[in-house]
Amino acid sequence: MVYIRTDANNLVATGHIMRCITIAKKIKTFNEEVVFIVKDDDTVKMIGGKFKYYCLPSHEITDIYNEIPFIREIVANDKNAKILLDLYIFDATYMSLIKSFSKVITFDDIFKEFFPVDMIINYNPHYYIYDYQTRYHNWAGKLLLGESYVPLREMFENACSDENEKVKNIMIICGGGDSNHILHKIEKRICEDELYQNYTFHIIAGFLNSAYDKLVEIAKDKRINIYRNVYDMAAILKKMDIVISAAGTVLFECCKMQVPTIFFCVADNQKDVVKGFGAKDVMIYAGDIRDDEQQIINNIFENIEFLAHNYEIRKKMRKLMGNMIDGKGAERIANAIVTL
Repeated sequence: MVYIRTDANNLVATGHIMRCITIAKKIKTFNEEVVFIVKDDDTVKMIGGKFKYYCLPSHEITDIYNEIPFIREIVANDKNAKILLDLYIFDATYMSLIKSFSKVITFDDIFKEFFPVDMIINYNPHYYIYDYQTRYHNWAGKLLLGESYVPLREMFENACSDENEKVKNIMIICGGGDSNHILHKIEKRICEDELYQNYTFHIIAGFLNSAYDKLVEIAKDKRINIYRNVYDMAAILKKMDIVISAAGTVLFECCKMQVPTIFFCVADNQKDVVKGFGAKDVMIYAGDIRDDEQQIINNIFENIEFLAHNYEIRKKMRKLMGNMIDGKGAERIANAIVTL
C-alpha cells in the first residue's frame, strides 16, 4: 500500500496536495491502494472523498516528530508500506525515523540536504544546477530527475492551447492562498488603466484565497472574469493567449499547454525556478514580488504589452514549451513507486 503524507493550508501551497492527488490517481491504475495521512481540515476537503485518509490529531502534535508514532501505528500491519512525503518541513531526521518502519519517497525541490530515503523526485527544469551525483554517490536509492517526471493531471496529457495572432484573453493566477493579495492588486491596476480594456482578464482565485469577495466586487461591470475552485484548468488555458502566474505548479501546466507566460516569485523555494523556465527563454520572469512589489507589478504589465505586440516572440515561446513536457510524468512516478 502507498501512503501519502501532505497538507494544504494558509501556510502550505495547495500545489503539494494537488500533485499528490494526481500521482495517487495514477498509482490506483496499477491496482495499488492509496491512503492519505493529513493534519488539516482544508486538506481533507481537497481530497474530497476520492481516497481513504487518516487525519492526525493536530492538538496532540507540537512538532513534526510528535506525529511519527501516529504514522507508525497507521502502517503497523503493512509489511510493504511505502510513504510519499510532500512538505518542506520534513527534514532528514524525520525521514530517517519514518524509514525505520517503511520505504520512503520524497520530493526534493530545493536540494536542502541529504535525505535518507528510497526515492527522490525533482522534476524541475533547473534540477541540473544541483549536484545530485556527488551528494548521493554511495546511496542505494533511486533518483527521478527532470521534466519527464512532471506530475500533470490527466486533463493536460493531450491538451494544447489555441494559437491566436491577436491577444484577447489573459489569465492571472497566484497559487491557492495568495497571502499577499497580489491578485487583488493586479486587478485594481487593470481597472485603473484604460489601456487594458482591450483584453478580457480571467482571474483564478485559489481554494484558500481570503480576498475572493473583493475580487468579485471589483470585477463587476469590467472585462474581468473571476473563477474559484477550478477543476478543468486545461479548458481555461486552452483559450488563453497569455498567462501571468506565481512560480508554482501552474507553470508546468502552462508549459504543456504552450501558453506564453509571465511569472514572478513569492517564496524562497521558487527562486531557482528562474534558472529553469526564465533562463531558457521559455517564459518571461518579472521578478520577486517581495523585493519591490510595485516594480514587479509594473514589470508584469510592461511584459503583457511586449508579448501582445510581438506575435513572433509568442510563437517562439510556444515552440520551446512544446519541447519540454509530454504530460506522462505522473504515470512514470506512479510506476516507479509501485515497483519500488
